[in-house]
Amino acid sequence: MSTESLNRTSDVIEDPSQVINTRVNIDVLKQKPTMISKQKRTCIHTLNKRLHSAKRKDKLRNMVIVSGVFISAGLLSFIAG
Repeated sequence: MSTESLNRTSDVIEDPSQVINTRVNIDVLKQKPTMISKQKRTCIHTLNKRLHSAKRKDKLRNMVIVSGVFISAGLLSFIAG
């Protein structure tokens, strides 16, 4: 647990009119600079290649399934006939 917030609130003043010497750490109240990260750029051509290869794999898988169904139906009709 950070003690920075405790440093800011540790001095309890009962009567605000008698504020003479308070030990409030002003640095605690300042915002810490945040690291600004660069946005990673993506190449559109790489994304298109991935999409094209995924579609090609799906098309090949569907073609194998459909041709398997026709071949098995043809074999069953040949055996039965």
